[in-house]
Amino acid sequence: MQLSTEELANAREIVIQILEELRLDAYLFEVEPREDELEIKVECAVEGGWETVKLMVAKELLLRGIDDPGAHQLLLENWRDVLCACLPET
Repeated sequence: MQLSTEELANAREIVIQILEELRLDAYLFEVEPREDELEIKVECAVEGGWETVKLMVAKELLLRGIDDPGAHQLLLENWRDVLCACLPET
């Protein structure tokens, strides 16, 4: 799958928004196109080190997350579950 420069910029922007909303203490991430999806690789701080988590997301869903509150909320909830080890204690 090819991403245009604009699509890649939008994908990175929505990933940043969601990771910031999750209030991760420290993280790095990459957006990589795959066959039918995008792979979001997140390296996040956990107690005693770092953890790497890979999230597979449909390109259309991720890109809709910028303007579509429902898609944004779905991504936020799904990623919260997957990134639970990286989330700050509340």
